[in-house]
Amino acid sequence: MKYVAIKLWNYIEGINGLLLIVYSIFIFSTAVITSEHFSIYYLSVALLIMVTLSIIICPIVIRRLSKLNIQNDKLNNENGKANLIFIRILFFVIPLFFFLIYYFAYYPGGFSNDSISQYTQAINDSYNDWHPVIQTLLAFKLPLTLTGGWIGSITLFQIICFSAVLSYSFNTILKQTNLKYTIISMSFVLFNPQLGYIAMYPWKDVSFSIGALLLITYALQICVTKGKWIKSPVNTVLFIITTVLTTLFRHNAVFFTIPLIFAVLFYLTKKRGLIVCLSIIGLFIVIKMPLYSVINVENPGNRQVETLGLPMNIIGAVVTYKPETLDNETREFAYKIAPKEVWEEKYKFGSYNDVKWDDKTNNDVIEEYGSSKVISMMLRCFKNSKGVALTSLIKLTEASYTVSDKYNSIIRPGVETNEFNIAQGGNDRIKELLKGYSDFVSESFPHLFMYLGVMHLILIASILSKYKLNKLRDWKKMLFILPIFVYNYGTTFLLTGIDDTTRFFYYTFLLIPTLLVFLFSKTQTSPYKSAKEKCK
Repeated sequence: MKYVAIKLWNYIEGINGLLLIVYSIFIFSTAVITSEHFSIYYLSVALLIMVTLSIIICPIVIRRLSKLNIQNDKLNNENGKANLIFIRILFFVIPLFFFLIYYFAYYPGGFSNDSISQYTQAINDSYNDWHPVIQTLLAFKLPLTLTGGWIGSITLFQIICFSAVLSYSFNTILKQTNLKYTIISMSFVLFNPQLGYIAMYPWKDVSFSIGALLLITYALQICVTKGKWIKSPVNTVLFIITTVLTTLFRHNAVFFTIPLIFAVLFYLTKKRGLIVCLSIIGLFIVIKMPLYSVINVENPGNRQVETLGLPMNIIGAVVTYKPETLDNETREFAYKIAPKEVWEEKYKFGSYNDVKWDDKTNNDVIEEYGSSKVISMMLRCFKNSKGVALTSLIKLTEASYTVSDKYNSIIRPGVETNEFNIAQGGNDRIKELLKGYSDFVSESFPHLFMYLGVMHLILIASILSKYKLNKLRDWKKMLFILPIFVYNYGTTFLLTGIDDTTRFFYYTFLLIPTLLVFLFSKTQTSPYKSAKEKCK
């Protein structure tokens, strides 16, 4: 019996294989629980099938991935160096050409209500930190100032910056790997229609994506040079500035930047690490206090509703579907926010958004009660109505792990009605071609280009196949993958709705090629022997 247990343990690749099996079962079981066909019998049969398949498939995946390495082919001769210069130029020209196709199709770009608000702030020099002010200054005020107010400069400036950062990223990948992998990486990024469409919006999501990609590229160089890259004063300054700006581009960007700083510190001396951290904090304070004071930035109100997505969704689910289980305080709280008919008509599992934006809703009530009371009421809802609360929790967060056809949405650029007569022109013929291409991709390759859960599954399977969880050396490298999980999973808990998740998480698809370099570089040897070898 003991021999059989050891053999089974070796077959599933130990704790790493077990973790992948458990994660696979978790993904499948949440899909079953939220299915309209859900029943205990259905769940039992489905789990039996999934457990069996996971035990068979997951160890095979781990063993196959453990043998995969990305080779580094350096071009050292003179012809190679000349070709390399030409290739590096192309790495800027090709992404820029890609973006310009969308730009000419949707000129002057996409302008949502958020974009119109930030444009208004930029031309009136009146700023509110509901939308990150530093992003308004760099993405709106700067290009408008440089071009005398030309509205088309906003999106054009953004795509030039995006192309430059993509070029830098691809060149870094080329330096650390080979031309074949770099071309595959560039194709994976540029063939994704979401990139072109979302890049037409001057959103904080795009600015954050540019900063996140640049930081991960810096992190790759810090890792492979064992900290030598950041010893350069110029590189240190670039890392500090990029970290601060990326943190300021989104109010929740700390979920990404803090874990990344933590990972980088393992490659710095104590003195340099202290200097970097203090410089980041100092620059952050200078921007948030003296700079924002000089330009009279107004602090936004009603911010708690933006950070209490999870509690409001769980409370909303119980208010809508199990109101008889509410305690008196929670019932009073909910109906102060919106009448019963609004909850019943507008709320749906995982999305408080429709209730939040209803004319009869008073979100000031959330501010009055405060986060501690709201969280306390959420816990009571969980206690009194576990099934409904659990379903709401899964619905809100499953965009991060589902691999089923639920979040397959394309955001196409549009312009909201506005007082500035900003209207979308562009070329209708190119729009139709792009629409046809995006429809083809969303129908034929949605898992590859559109499902966040698939990207997470790839990263988790890669980590478990290449690294041992009891090795400090492996953890130091794995820490560079941590920011993407902390940010994505952390953000899902803040969301008040699942209707617009594409724009929040599409940056993940930009970072995947670089993250895989961390995991599959040729310096990483497999920690695994084959199951057959271990059983001998």
